[in-house]
Amino acid sequence: MSLIRKLLFYPFATLLYFITSIRNFFFDVGIFKEYTFDYFSIGIGNISVGGTGKSVLVGYLSEILCDRYVINILSRGYRRKSSGFQLANKTSTASHLGDEPYMFYKQNHKIRVGVCNSRREGMIKMIESINKNLKNIFILDDVYQHRWVRPSIMILLTEYSKPYFRDYLFPSGNLRESRKSASRADIIIITKCPKNLSIEEKKEFVSELNIELKQKVFFTKIKYNDYIFGKSKKLPINILKKIPFILVTGIADNSLLINELRMKGLIFKTFNYKDHFKYTKNDVNKIVSLSDGNLILTTEKDYYKLQEFMNSDLLYFVKINIHFSEEDSKLFNSYILKKEDQFN
Repeated sequence: MSLIRKLLFYPFATLLYFITSIRNFFFDVGIFKEYTFDYFSIGIGNISVGGTGKSVLVGYLSEILCDRYVINILSRGYRRKSSGFQLANKTSTASHLGDEPYMFYKQNHKIRVGVCNSRREGMIKMIESINKNLKNIFILDDVYQHRWVRPSIMILLTEYSKPYFRDYLFPSGNLRESRKSASRADIIIITKCPKNLSIEEKKEFVSELNIELKQKVFFTKIKYNDYIFGKSKKLPINILKKIPFILVTGIADNSLLINELRMKGLIFKTFNYKDHFKYTKNDVNKIVSLSDGNLILTTEKDYYKLQEFMNSDLLYFVKINIHFSEEDSKLFNSYILKKEDQFN
């Protein structure tokens, strides 16, 4: 991180430190009230700006819990056109819900997905509409700074190559609040780890985290599906060695995806847009023109936004999953289920 950036914006970072510290103090001592609910909930978030893999973890939790519970996902719905509380339905679009909530809904229509700027109001509205005869569980996406609601479990994500303990408050760095805020987490998940991370490297990393006794730490990797998915079919990703294509992304960091595709020996042009980019009809027409009639590969989040303007058999997405080691997967899953059993 640039020394000039640290020094130049230090006064503003100091101001943010005082604002967030006072706010957190008011919550800690009860001047500001954290609300709890009679349903088990899992909060997911980070203390840094940018993508740490929250949406991928939401997908993982939904998958491991959907056989036991009705999954209710609540998100803010970043950059959506609608306002207030909205519950996903068959007429919803990415612009109506926000790109990530819409992606959650499209992944599994059995999952209930709601969006609301106020997490407390959103929880109240979602609880009002659930079937109380079934076992419900709530996943609160990007909720770490939204302290008006206290989840049953709080999960903090930090990226291996850009951990919060080596970062600084915005705008000197990329932190939303101070490093000590990590103490609120029950679980800390290290995301986007190198493929061959040694036990010694993990121990050294954990020592720098300076965790509390109550906290659990898990290391995860990004795993790309062996297939790409389109409107009506899926194709083995290696077929792209024989088919010309372009890559279109609108995510915080596309470097891992680009590296993964290049490691497979694929040759392609990349067209990058900013994270949560709102594609227009003109943008899509330009992308189609640039593709020159060839396959267009994108991320799952971008796929559903592009699909609103481009209902084409040439549009495909790469599916990304979070990957725990076999041992960590068992430990993490059992920890979540044990906490839910204790809650009830």
